[in-house]
Amino acid sequence: MFRKEEKNLKPIIDLIYPNEEKKSKMNERRYRLSNLPEDYISNLEVSSVSELMCPRNQYFCSQILKELCDDEEIIKYRQDALDDFLNVKTLLPTLYSTITDMLTNDRVNIHNIESVQSFTALNGQIAALDCYIECIDRLHDFYSLNGANIKSDAITKLFSYFEDIYSSDEYSHIKDCMKELHKAIDNRVRSVTVAINFDEEMLPVSAGIVDYSTKPVGVKPSVFDRILYRGAEFPETTVKGKLYTKYIPRKTVTNDTDINEIDKALFNELERITDRYIRTLSDAMATYRKIGFEEIYALETQLDFYSGVVRFIEAAASRKIEMCRPVILPKDKRYCEIKGLFDVAFYKRISAVEHDKTGDEFIVRNDITFDDSASFYILTGANNGGKTTFVRAVGICQLLSQAGLYAPARECKISICDYIYTNFPKEEEVGINSSRFTTEIKEFKEISKTITDQSLLLMNESIQSTTPKECIEIASELVRIFAIIGARGVFATHLTDIAHMCDEINKDEDVRSKLLSIVMESDEQTGERKYKIVKGLPTEHSFAKTVFDKFGIDISYIRKKSKKDERA
Repeated sequence: MFRKEEKNLKPIIDLIYPNEEKKSKMNERRYRLSNLPEDYISNLEVSSVSELMCPRNQYFCSQILKELCDDEEIIKYRQDALDDFLNVKTLLPTLYSTITDMLTNDRVNIHNIESVQSFTALNGQIAALDCYIECIDRLHDFYSLNGANIKSDAITKLFSYFEDIYSSDEYSHIKDCMKELHKAIDNRVRSVTVAINFDEEMLPVSAGIVDYSTKPVGVKPSVFDRILYRGAEFPETTVKGKLYTKYIPRKTVTNDTDINEIDKALFNELERITDRYIRTLSDAMATYRKIGFEEIYALETQLDFYSGVVRFIEAAASRKIEMCRPVILPKDKRYCEIKGLFDVAFYKRISAVEHDKTGDEFIVRNDITFDDSASFYILTGANNGGKTTFVRAVGICQLLSQAGLYAPARECKISICDYIYTNFPKEEEVGINSSRFTTEIKEFKEISKTITDQSLLLMNESIQSTTPKECIEIASELVRIFAIIGARGVFATHLTDIAHMCDEINKDEDVRSKLLSIVMESDEQTGERKYKIVKGLPTEHSFAKTVFDKFGIDISYIRKKSKKDERA
């Protein structure tokens, strides 16, 4: 975002991008990514996460997340700004309220200013410019007291921008104009004497201002007052304005329109005084527009974005759910280590019903590492054991980290990925369905054309739309293909045979991402879900019977009901 100043383009501060060149490149990247599969947007519940992070402007938040920023400088720029907002507690409230006041004043008051035709309009315009001055002074005073605690380039440059305004000749000129206006207004007309002419029937036929005073109308002077203070406290009444003829309608003033008309008439009649106000105010307004203030409007959305993110992080912390600033690693390092990971989308849902729980009783965390020893995980475990939640958590963590935000984890070191690919077949689409199977295979073919060794692939119950034997054959072949490409990923599946094939696939000399079997832990005796990931091979069953017992049909009840029906 730029403004023009003396034929030179001077960059205006942006809290999301370090400079215009970086912003332009991200716009180009966003366009390129739009040609890739966008299943991750719905599968990772980007809209829901955006609503949680930035409820007042979730569209802007979604755009930042979908950008999948791969520029380390931009990510650090945002992380540093977020740290300032979190560490200097009064920073965000001060910036947000002041700039909101400033923008509201500019949008509602100053932009609506027309020619001054009444004392009411004059007072409104003076108040508008006073608000602008108060906002700039407020930012200056805050920075004078807290500038040493602000570390980020983004916030430092933002205050530098306003400090330049504060110390500019234009701003000084506006303040001088306003001082002159206030001084003139302090000595403004407090009362006027109006002469009214009547006709033979004592009906008013014309009127005009014959005198004005800087003092309110008081008690009628005595003869003694007239002798001693003539021309001072009680000036002699003389004609100081030209009478004008105007038939006065025979009605009582009853509404604002009538009052405004009287206000305008008095303003115009006292033109020798009001002309000075108009000239001074016009000078101030011309200088205000010269500053180019209107070009900071993008800050409103950006501050709203950071405000939402800060509120979310602090709300999670209040429930003993820590988040962290992730350490961002280069793409080619292909490394990720996350400790204490949780799913933001699940957190949002459970927060609405679990109001009193905190920490580990509120949400379960897990760890995962992608490195040379294991970069592609086969995740198995009990039904309703948390597999989908974990896979989604991995993807959301990647999104938030690359957006320059905090990771939903206690610790996070993460390499940038060039894209996130997902395949989460809907439950209603799963089954022996050749049409769905064909569609799914086509989707994987499209993924294989663009996925790289720097991509993240998340699969959730993929390849289930044909016979069990064929599912295992196709799924294992797909896993081998993506392991050869070198993508890092997680495949949550009930196809436990694939977990037992990890060692065999790893022996393939072309494999660049080693496979590892992990399991969602359950109690072997009761089938109770622990929602914790452990390394190892899957058990012989997925405890589906416990799900049936909880949500399915009670066979004992059916037996009793059937016998009762027979007797009836």
